[in-house]
Amino acid sequence: MISEDLLKISSNQAVSFVDNTSDISHSIEGNENGEVDSGFSVSPGGHKYYVPFSVEDDTKPFVNKVFESLESGIEFYKVYVNLCGFEVRRSAEKTDDDDTVISKYLLCNKSGFNENNSKSVKKRRTKSSRCGCDAKMVLKFMPGKRYYVSNFVEVHNHPSVPKDCSHFLKSNHQMSTFSMNFVFDASKVNIGKSKSFRFMKELVGGYENVGATLKDFSNFDRDLKSYVGPYDGQMLIEKFKVKKETDPSFFYDYEVDSVGHITKLFWADSTSIRNYELYGDAVSFDPTFNTNKYNMVFAPFTGVDKHNKCVTFASTLLSKEDVTHFTWAFKTFLKAMGRNPICLVIDQCPAMKQAIPAVFKATDDLPATRHRLCMWHITEKFPAKATSCAKKLISWKRLKRLYGPQV
Repeated sequence: MISEDLLKISSNQAVSFVDNTSDISHSIEGNENGEVDSGFSVSPGGHKYYVPFSVEDDTKPFVNKVFESLESGIEFYKVYVNLCGFEVRRSAEKTDDDDTVISKYLLCNKSGFNENNSKSVKKRRTKSSRCGCDAKMVLKFMPGKRYYVSNFVEVHNHPSVPKDCSHFLKSNHQMSTFSMNFVFDASKVNIGKSKSFRFMKELVGGYENVGATLKDFSNFDRDLKSYVGPYDGQMLIEKFKVKKETDPSFFYDYEVDSVGHITKLFWADSTSIRNYELYGDAVSFDPTFNTNKYNMVFAPFTGVDKHNKCVTFASTLLSKEDVTHFTWAFKTFLKAMGRNPICLVIDQCPAMKQAIPAVFKATDDLPATRHRLCMWHITEKFPAKATSCAKKLISWKRLKRLYGPQV
């Protein structure tokens, strides 16, 4: 169905025109009042052909033009089509026994049609940009390891991109070094691709001056994460080592599995340790934050200071929520802080219920840590857990009146 629609569109746009430049020129010249200011000419059959009239002769290729190398010829043609408002696509090439390219075809990016193969794997339906344009340049090998233009067709069957929209051409999409560094620095402070792109637009004075699109920013961010991916764990440990050198009070510990993946990670800086010394009598441990990429649980140790503000004592990443991992986290916390908390508030987790009395035991100076449940979890689960009979016996409003804001 898509190919049939494309054929209809291409027939309306007259995609099947002759390949000979002289024949096309003759058709244009034979049309009275065919040339208009908008840059296209009308053939005797009523079809529109777009010719870039505003390009200077020194930037336009012609038959028998010689280039010192294949790449220089390709770059010359790329500059030409960019000035014309078109795109170029490399196509077929022929090589000899020595793998020397003897002919190279450079086509318009709208050349040909998308094949509709029903037996192929089902692909995402996207809008096709190909309309059978025959504009091209053919380079052939000549003695002296040089290349010459054997065929050149400059007529297109589709309009060019306006000057004010030329920055949308793929050939003009190029991430500069400044843009790459900007995306990298923005990712350090948790700024995404979209905001980075908008910030860059404001810095350079407009989208047309960015030199790339939002998709280019997203692709670079994806490639950057893919490059860092296998080494992100080691980079984090190295960063902790540097932090330890600059801050002797900084504490961290970790464990890896048999393949070298981090399964347990704990860290606390000097400010967090100092806060625990002052406000560490009551500690809340909440392992309810899951990371998307690594499938690890982020569990912070938090408390409340004298200003009734939440403070963080330490943080940990755990690959599992079982007794072994919670026991390791509590032992490392005790090792970093040096004393038991008086009260530890958690949710209704059976694994932590076993790990807390095994780690936070009574000492000569302090008693064992008291295990308490979070009131927020109780108030959230009470209406669902309580039966209809219990709801009648216990008035929820009366419970709030008795315990006030704690409920």
